Amino acid sequence: MGDGASKHPEHDLEGADDEPLDAADEADEADEAGAPRETDPDDPRYRPLVPDDDPDSVPPPARPVMSDQTRPPVLRPVPPPRSIRTSRSLWLLSFVLSAFGVLVAFLSHEAVTTELTELIGRLSPTYDESEVDSLVNLVYWASLAGLAIVVAVEAALLAFVMNRRGGARWLQLIVLVLHAAVVLMGSAFLAVGAVAVPVELLLVAGFVVAFAAWVCSLAPSAHRWFRMKDEAQLAALD
Repeated sequence: MGDGASKHPEHDLEGADDEPLDAADEADEADEAGAPRETDPDDPRYRPLVPDDDPDSVPPPARPVMSDQTRPPVLRPVPPPRSIRTSRSLWLLSFVLSAFGVLVAFLSHEAVTTELTELIGRLSPTYDESEVDSLVNLVYWASLAGLAIVVAVEAALLAFVMNRRGGARWLQLIVLVLHAAVVLMGSAFLAVGAVAVPVELLLVAGFVVAFAAWVCSLAPSAHRWFRMKDEAQLAALD
């Protein structure tokens, strides 16, 4: 026939059974026939199993731990050097001295305002009584408020310095200039009468100690401390 098909399909089926078998089929036929076959001793599929009661058998590996007991690292702040600790102590002493000076002047309000009224009356005789009283109240409360604000700002900047913000020291220098101005103002309008000496001493001492504290923060050890990074340590597991 023109299409090439066989006239006897039954012969084709018989011929298909005579096709060569691959190695796996030959091995299966050998197993079915009970004949021995060659195996590769290095093939793990053909290695014999080690019995459980064999003393020379290798024990199975331990099961890995599912949780990691390693403590995570945390950052520990670097302790401040002696120069920074000294500076902090001097700043705190300055705050105490200035606060006592403001407190003494505040508790002596009547004595201070009386002395200021007489002083301004002599310096400005053309002012009437109401104008003098207004001027006295203005300079008195402005002096107290100026000292309190300066001390509060210095305390805030000290907190920045202790958090290793070295740039805050230059802001402290600007505030120190304002501190000197309010001390001069307080010495002129608060240090009068019976409380003149203690108030002036407290205000001036507070400024001098504050300036010494700022100078201590410029030590080389302070510069190194501001540039250092926090140290890493293992966290404690509670």
